[in-house]
Amino acid sequence: MKKIIISLSMIGVVAAIAIGATMAYFNDTETTSGNIFVAGEMDLKVDHKYAMYNGHECTRNCEENLGENLILNGSFEAPEVTDPAKWEIFPSGTPGLVWMVEWNGGSVSYNGRTRPDPALVEYHENIMGPAQDGDQYAELDSDWFGPNDPLNGEPALIKIYQNIPTTIGAKYRLHYYYAPRPNTAVGENILDVEIDDANVAHHDLGGGGGNIAWQEYTYEFFAANASTKVEFIGGGINNSLGVFLDHVTVHPYNLNCIYEITGGTCTLWDLKDLQTGDYYWDYDDVKPGDWGVNIISLHAYDNDAYACLITNNIVDQDNGIVDPEQAAGDLGEPGDLSQFIKIFAWEDVNQNNAYDLGESVISGPNAPLATAIGTISLTASNTKYIGIAWCAGTQSVDGAGVISCDGSSMGDIAQTDIMTAYITAYAEQQRSNSGFDCANVDLPELIQP
Repeated sequence: MKKIIISLSMIGVVAAIAIGATMAYFNDTETTSGNIFVAGEMDLKVDHKYAMYNGHECTRNCEENLGENLILNGSFEAPEVTDPAKWEIFPSGTPGLVWMVEWNGGSVSYNGRTRPDPALVEYHENIMGPAQDGDQYAELDSDWFGPNDPLNGEPALIKIYQNIPTTIGAKYRLHYYYAPRPNTAVGENILDVEIDDANVAHHDLGGGGGNIAWQEYTYEFFAANASTKVEFIGGGINNSLGVFLDHVTVHPYNLNCIYEITGGTCTLWDLKDLQTGDYYWDYDDVKPGDWGVNIISLHAYDNDAYACLITNNIVDQDNGIVDPEQAAGDLGEPGDLSQFIKIFAWEDVNQNNAYDLGESVISGPNAPLATAIGTISLTASNTKYIGIAWCAGTQSVDGAGVISCDGSSMGDIAQTDIMTAYITAYAEQQRSNSGFDCANVDLPELIQP
């Protein structure tokens, strides 16, 4: 479960300036309008990076699930090159081109000629080697007047882009092929890739002899808006000889995963809002001395925050009584298992899924399951990794940082018992809240199972 705390102040403001004189009819009132105060917000997201039970790790076997390609004409097959020279230029807005084309710097005049407007993209039809897909590809250091004009060396670097429909927060995979121009130096072959005007890749290979040598690249991103700009920018020497691009695709990206762990079931996930079915522990044959480790992360957006992990709604069920339980004094419902589960929590600074001496201890060792894990300080838009080691019995950490679990204290009274619980990740903004303490969080009003 996840709880978002929003601190909201509603403030109405009218600013007025009155200028008066000795006579009442000499006056003026000026009122500003449209004054805006926007309350900040607190958004906590959680991931489950790692799970281990009795030395066996949770493994994830995934298959990619790629949705529809959102890039149109990503292999530059339209318009069709018809010039006998096997290359041609097309202005931005040409039917079928789809890509928006802009000049990337450079002078508007060269050798007494004026640069055309709108900008032009240059297509090749297998002229310097085969296209990576289809039979055409684009050059991003274009040309002003095409194959039948003698002008050479003009500044014709371009950038091309599409605005594709996306779902905010969804993951996408950008895939494309880049090739340096054969027999040209690095300075002729620079390509930059941007998502929503933020640089995500830079390429600068020198071109060898022979045909085009295509290089394959992939970049994954989360959409921040309902429309995402995907842009390719030609760079380097601005002289109408440059880099090649082909087979551009963007797919919604999902993984279909199967999770497996010896002795139970498990699941892992990336940063998200928690949903029904998300769990850290699901083990159906826990015995004295059993132990495990889970690594999660907490990420607070927009505001610095204090966070807690609070086990609550603990339900113990006896699930029948066997002879050893009766001999140990078990009188029936409720069950007894939860009292024997102990916790040690720390900040996994180096993200190695283990406790190392010097890392900050948050709770325990041997803390009762119901003890709040916190207070954890989160910096806005930064991720903090938290390790949680559990033990069915008595838990300890030695001077070398080794976590141990002694099951002798558990006994037979918890045999066959079942325990379920909620773990609530709770966050509250730090500002004006210096006295925050996880122990004082009132969960019953916050949790909605």
